[in-house]
Amino acid sequence: MVIGICGSIGAIIMADRFYFDQTILNRASDMRLDDPWQIGSNKFKPVFIPIWNDKSLIFEKDIPQAVILEQGEGQWFAENACQIVFLGIKGSNIFYGTDISHIENLADVPLPTKTLFEDLRRLATSIEPEEAGYLAYARALIYWNRSHLYCGRCGSPTESKKSGHERHCTGKDCKRVHFPRTDPAVIMLVTHPTKDKCLLGHNKRFKGLRFSTIAGFVEPGESLEHAVAREVKEETGIEVCDITYKASQPWPFPASIMVGFRAKGTSTKITCLDEELIEARWFHRDEVRDFAENQDILPPSQFSISRWLIDCWLQEEDPRIT
Repeated sequence: MVIGICGSIGAIIMADRFYFDQTILNRASDMRLDDPWQIGSNKFKPVFIPIWNDKSLIFEKDIPQAVILEQGEGQWFAENACQIVFLGIKGSNIFYGTDISHIENLADVPLPTKTLFEDLRRLATSIEPEEAGYLAYARALIYWNRSHLYCGRCGSPTESKKSGHERHCTGKDCKRVHFPRTDPAVIMLVTHPTKDKCLLGHNKRFKGLRFSTIAGFVEPGESLEHAVAREVKEETGIEVCDITYKASQPWPFPASIMVGFRAKGTSTKITCLDEELIEARWFHRDEVRDFAENQDILPPSQFSISRWLIDCWLQEEDPRIT
């Protein structure tokens, strides 16, 4: 059965803004042991989040619901998982992610009735936000473990330690300790230097008429602010100033965090210089308001920090009005 995990999030900063950021488990890093089954074994009731090939187990309903299994129904997953990771505790429950990606035929798995494995990203905001945060956390940590079975320095096998939060190289002359990594990406809303407009781009991966904010990964040896200026310049030819941090959003697809900024253009001529964007344009605030009524043009509301940056700008007063 699915357990009830909803709770107060009033103390969580920004919890009502972005998807995947409402994980309110106590991650209890001091409790992470090499054997995850020894963690608080007499104090907490174990519950399990199954993952298969980066997909999460979902109840097939009009509104999809996360499957988080109590010990009885989850026992098969606990006994047959190729990887167990400790996620944290909440109340009397201790949460584990269980990876069954080694199983090729799901017909061999005793799945609960009317459930299936689905891509969490494809489900967008249909999953209750707190549950989505738990699924995303389990997915990301299991993905990291499965992607680091061998040492990147010497090639020797690694073994899981600290309940899935470290992997240790088994090479006698290496013994490197590997930690889960998160790749930072900057995402920014750029405003026009003189007009009430913002800069949006159409990425070659977008379907239909979708326009969104400019984004890109941070490169080695570069600050977040430098990454903002570089990405905007590389993708659109626009120079920017007044780069200001706004907020961040976990984006475990597969292992990123989106760091949101505002910036002001100092030039206006758009030239799409690389292959990422098919088109970029300056859009007037009224145009973007009209787009907001059509979910096929802007990013979905309450899903990504991109849309939040756009909506915040739309709610501001036209700077030319006094």
